[in-house]
Amino acid sequence: MLRNVRQPRPKKPVMLMLHGSGSLSAIFRFQTHGLARELSKSFDLVFLDGPTPSPPGPELFDVARYIQTQLVDQGVKAGDVVAILGFSQGALTAMAMLDLRLAQQSAWQNLRFCVTIGAGTTDDSAQLDGIESMISTLSHMLGQPDGKFPLYSVQASGTRDVWYKDGKRLASMCAKDRTKTMDYRDGHVVPRQRADIMKLVHLITAIDTDSKAVQDVSEAVQPLEARSVPTILAGEDTTRGMAVLADRGIRI
Repeated sequence: MLRNVRQPRPKKPVMLMLHGSGSLSAIFRFQTHGLARELSKSFDLVFLDGPTPSPPGPELFDVARYIQTQLVDQGVKAGDVVAILGFSQGALTAMAMLDLRLAQQSAWQNLRFCVTIGAGTTDDSAQLDGIESMISTLSHMLGQPDGKFPLYSVQASGTRDVWYKDGKRLASMCAKDRTKTMDYRDGHVVPRQRADIMKLVHLITAIDTDSKAVQDVSEAVQPLEARSVPTILAGEDTTRGMAVLADRGIRI
């Protein structure tokens, strides 16, 4: 869904809004209307239509390129994107895009944090194992001995969500000092109650502030050849970059 870009608006950092599997940006805009009303005070919310369900795998580069193409069409500069909010399958995509950021394979060099709501894999333990392995490998590349996801995130889970355990396991993969979590008494939906919405907004504001205050953890990537891996920027060939990452056990 395209934004109305005719009217000038105050400059705000961009937060991408990713819907779940089988949905559309128009539907997600309606599902998040209460939350979006509050977040739009601080962020320029850009709702995107996803191409296909996109679990972590070889197609992640295609998903990243697809998102960037939509942003170009909407006149959104890559450098303005600081956050991604995703629901359900979109939550997994949001985390995956941060993984690409850590691997220096992202067009969004100012991307700082993600917000996941109702993250789940429909009880696909193999997929969760794959996500955990990728996160652990990237974390160790960055010199993080705990193997946890080292970038900032907010993880929100409905206690009545059938995939509640999936969301909690994903949250457990993240570094505690860079992760804020909340439960809300609802199912597989975006928070709807005013109190839940305001709590989530408070956590997002806090993680936004925290993520501004530290040096970019991805700058610690070693050794040197990892710094020169081709990226998705400017249509660069990522074959060699994928090979370098695969040699380190990162298959994305």
